[in-house]
Amino acid sequence: MRDQALFDKIDLHLIRVLHTVLTERSVSRAALRLGMYQPAVSASLKRLRDLAGDPILVRSGAGMVPTDAGLRMVEPAASILRAEQREWGMRFA
Repeated sequence: MRDQALFDKIDLHLIRVLHTVLTERSVSRAALRLGMYQPAVSASLKRLRDLAGDPILVRSGAGMVPTDAGLRMVEPAASILRAEQREWGMRFA
């Protein structure tokens, strides 16, 4: 699946999980940062992997590293989250 098509199919919650897992490079740290339980983040990551047709992150040594597709998703996810923050701020300003 092309990256843009993935973003068209997922909701803001999954985009937030995607970006956090990719930047933290750890499901456990992402769960802490998101205020979620680790199994819920793992389930979201599985859903993202199924939708993307890509592992997004793979184990490497003691940590996880993004795949090429995962790396391509970081900036679009960040951009969507920034736009949502601006919209949220404008709504409640």
